[in-house]
Amino acid sequence: MTKILKFKDVNSDVEHRMKDFEKMRLKLKAAIKKDEAKKVNAGKEDKSLVKSISGFFGDSAHASDKK
Repeated sequence: MTKILKFKDVNSDVEHRMKDFEKMRLKLKAAIKKDEAKKVNAGKEDKSLVKSISGFFGDSAHASDKK
């Protein structure tokens, strides 16, 4: 037996799949933004860490010169 689908049933299934796709798309966009924010923040932390380390050693070199 073959099953005959009504146009209304097919349209409902397509709408349901489109809604599911939209949810997945929004989750993906949010995940991408979150990853980009992590990369930006990680870059800032790395730079400040390097600056603080170089500043620490730079200050101690100047302090030893003054003695």
